[in-house]
Amino acid sequence: MCRTISIFNMKGGVGKTTTAYNLAAGLADFCHQKVLLVDIDPQGNSSASFGIPIWDLELQIRDVLLRKASIQDTIVSIRDNIDVVPSNIILAEDEIPISGLPGRELLLRKAIASIQDKYDYILIDCPPNIGVFSINALMASQEVLIPVDLSFLGLLGLRSIEKALDLIRTALDHPLKITGVLATRYDGRTNVSKEVLQSLRNTFSDKMFSTVIPENVKIKEAPSFSIPVYQHDEKGVGAKAYSSLVQEVVCR
Repeated sequence: MCRTISIFNMKGGVGKTTTAYNLAAGLADFCHQKVLLVDIDPQGNSSASFGIPIWDLELQIRDVLLRKASIQDTIVSIRDNIDVVPSNIILAEDEIPISGLPGRELLLRKAIASIQDKYDYILIDCPPNIGVFSINALMASQEVLIPVDLSFLGLLGLRSIEKALDLIRTALDHPLKITGVLATRYDGRTNVSKEVLQSLRNTFSDKMFSTVIPENVKIKEAPSFSIPVYQHDEKGVGAKAYSSLVQEVVCR
């Protein structure tokens, strides 16, 4: 059965895209899973991280949401086990028209229903807000993975995330399981990282991943080479962290 997981946080800079594409690659390469990464963030960073020329797209996720193309027609194959539905900033230009469509919250769910049986995992990289694109992603998912950067503002934003997920569960009547809360951008040299990490563990207990993603230059460099961090720096701490996350996600 296909697991559909949104990578979601309403704050930017927390590692959503970094997590989405490293997790997609790891599930394919380490676990031999067939993975589709849906990039529903108008920045298109997940797509670009896999080397897709996002400014030369003939079709993208916006065409699916506007019902101008099937999702199958937008898929870009990266390699045998990884496909991507890309996006770019043009998606943002159509946010208002898409928001006015009947059944706007279910556009992505209906689109991926036709291809779910082809994949073991569908990962959705969300934009940093709770607009129509994130709502579509969450409504299309059974699970949500929440990256949280270890800063005061990262911790402060958790209440907003909880309210957004409550909206999905109650107002839109869609059950959504938290796959896990992922601590990112950990810097062991700072007290704030240590204190926020402890606070997250106290608050979320068993929902916290054991894996902690460090602040690491190799993680930041890897997208410029269109490869995941474990290929860019095989023995580095970033590579080991994302490899560990892959195993935790599979076990959950």
